[in-house]
Amino acid sequence: MSSVGCAWVVSIRVRTPLKYSVNELFVDWKTHATEYYECSRYKADPKIAEKTAGAKARAALEKYLFYFNRWENHRKSLELEEELLKKINERIEEKVTQGEGTWIDWQYLKDAATHLTKCRYTLKYTYPFAYYMEEIRKPLFEYQQGQLEREIENLSWKVERAESTTVADLKQQMNTTEIQRENLLRDFVA
Repeated sequence: MSSVGCAWVVSIRVRTPLKYSVNELFVDWKTHATEYYECSRYKADPKIAEKTAGAKARAALEKYLFYFNRWENHRKSLELEEELLKKINERIEEKVTQGEGTWIDWQYLKDAATHLTKCRYTLKYTYPFAYYMEEIRKPLFEYQQGQLEREIENLSWKVERAESTTVADLKQQMNTTEIQRENLLRDFVA
C-alpha cells in the first residue's frame, strides 16, 4: 500500500463519492482539492533553495517516492486488469456456450479491456516522465495527465460493469480515453 495519494471511491450503500486516502480514511470528496486529481501532482517546497543539504536530500527523496508510488499504483492496477481480462474471456465463453450470442457479439468487452490496459500502461509511464520534466512544461502536462487518469478510471468502471453498460457508452468512453492518451503523447512525448 502506498504512503501517499488518494483514490476516488463510490460507496455502494449510500452511493456518494468518497476520497480514500492512506492518511485519511474515507473523507467527503467535496473536501478534496478543486482539481479532479490534485493529489496526483507533486508540489515541491518553494523555499527548498534556502534549506540545508539534509533538507534538500529529504525533498529529493519525497519527490522520488511521490512519483514512484504513483507508478506503482498503476502497475498494481495493470495486474488487476490482467485478472479482469481473464474473467471477461471466461464470461464471453460462458455467454457463447449458453447461446447468448457469438464470440463476435461479445468481442467489444475484450476490446475494451485490452484498450484499458494499453491506456493504463501509458499512464503508468507518464510518472517517470514527469519526474524528469522541466518545471515550465509541467503544469500543462499534469493537467493532461489528470484528464487521462480520469478517463481511464471511468473506462475501468464501465469495463468492470460492462453488462450493465451499453455497447455505445463503452465504445464512446474508449474513444474519449484514446483521444486523451494521444493528446498527451503528441504534446509531450513525440
